Amino acid sequence: MKKINHWINGKNVAGNDYFQTTNPATGDVLA
Repeated sequence: MKKINHWINGKNVAGNDYFQTTNPATGDVLA
C-alpha cells in the first residue's frame, strides 16, 4: 500500500498510523 506523508508547518511528516478503506457493498479493500 502506498503511504502518503503529511505537509505540516513546512515539513514533510510521516504518519504514524494508517487504515484500510473497504467497499461496503463487497468488503473488498480499496486502499
